[in-house]
Amino acid sequence: MSSAQEQEPQLPLYRRIAQSIHQDIVQRSLVAHTKIPSEVELARQFGVSHGTITKALEALVRAGVLYRQRPQGTFVAEIAAPYETAAVAAQNSANTEEKRVEPSSVTFHVPSHTAFVGIVIPHLGTDFLDGMVLGVESMTRSFGYGLSFGYSEDDEGLERYHIEQFLRQNVAGMIIYPCDHRVIERDGGYISTPEGKDRIALLRTLQARQIPFVLLDRYVPEIEASYVVSDDFTAGYASTQHLIKLGHQRIGFVSVNYLVTSSAARRAGYLQCMRDHHLPVDEHLLLDSLLHAYPSAHNHYALVEECCSEDAQCLLAYLQHPQRPTALITMNDYLAVQVFCMLERTSLRVPEDLALVCSGGSNRLSSMMRVPLTTVVQPVGEIGRQSAYLLHNRISQRFSTNRQLKLPVSLLVRKSCGSTAHSIVQALPLPAER
Repeated sequence: MSSAQEQEPQLPLYRRIAQSIHQDIVQRSLVAHTKIPSEVELARQFGVSHGTITKALEALVRAGVLYRQRPQGTFVAEIAAPYETAAVAAQNSANTEEKRVEPSSVTFHVPSHTAFVGIVIPHLGTDFLDGMVLGVESMTRSFGYGLSFGYSEDDEGLERYHIEQFLRQNVAGMIIYPCDHRVIERDGGYISTPEGKDRIALLRTLQARQIPFVLLDRYVPEIEASYVVSDDFTAGYASTQHLIKLGHQRIGFVSVNYLVTSSAARRAGYLQCMRDHHLPVDEHLLLDSLLHAYPSAHNHYALVEECCSEDAQCLLAYLQHPQRPTALITMNDYLAVQVFCMLERTSLRVPEDLALVCSGGSNRLSSMMRVPLTTVVQPVGEIGRQSAYLLHNRISQRFSTNRQLKLPVSLLVRKSCGSTAHSIVQALPLPAER
């Protein structure tokens, strides 16, 4: 790191340190998602208190230069935004002692009037979606935008309605969490199923009208657009790898009878890991015929209720089959709850008879379970912040090309997998050659 003493002496120490860290990122050409040294290491390098370093890093996070993913650490953002110079800061604060301008402010152009951006999401009330929305809100607010909400209730017609309403309101841009957009695998990638043609046409209309938009959590394969997603392939791969390390060979995967890009990537990661470890996948390990990936009513009580009778019978037959798996990965945490519900009808226990790993990372949901869930934790807040950051860059014309971000995930080990290392968060290993 370059010395903070070399920065403009009229700036507070934490600002000089922030500038020094940013210069180091630029000079070393650190790529997005590179982890920087810990706060303890930085405090030692600069010879300052831990609080001063924390303040410097917070300024860089607000500027979009860095992002945090607890507990893993602090990482370089997709685009390390330019820092305001001391000369500009001095000029901005020359008129009054009370006016404080953070040099961490990004030098973007924001319209003098209040511009609004729209966000379309299925609903609120889950840790997953609430975390994303909070991330979006915090970043749009920092850029001076208003935020308009549209709830699709996972209905494509309502999704279209809200997008058209936002167009009539002349929003500056949109963040869209697509309703379940079903895909199938084709030639090493994905294509949309025929029922997705209306959404594809709608998004192409937005592009033709040059309306900036960013897709959230999943993408539409036919549309070359900006999106922010979790590293779902690694989520599936590392979940499987963790269970293999615990001694399991018959590892199952449970999903619904359709796939979106996120769940398709998790399934692909699972299959690749099984192949890499030369473990067969037979028909008794894969259950992909369930009807519901989420509860019908989006509240925390519905999350722990038993699913529909068709899914219940299907799960029960799967779990009671003589060639059932000894370990199981579910597409999301709701399906993990359904597995628990069905196990209540049998003599099987988690983790003694069936190890269980899911995706989602809901602390609220895990607290309701008799056996805490081992889960892949997705950086939901950061997904929201990065999507708003990308949208702002398109609105302000800082760049004109689309950007696709795939954010790292982590594995939170709890009792349901049978590991003795309870409540330890591990960084996921890189998968083998795909």
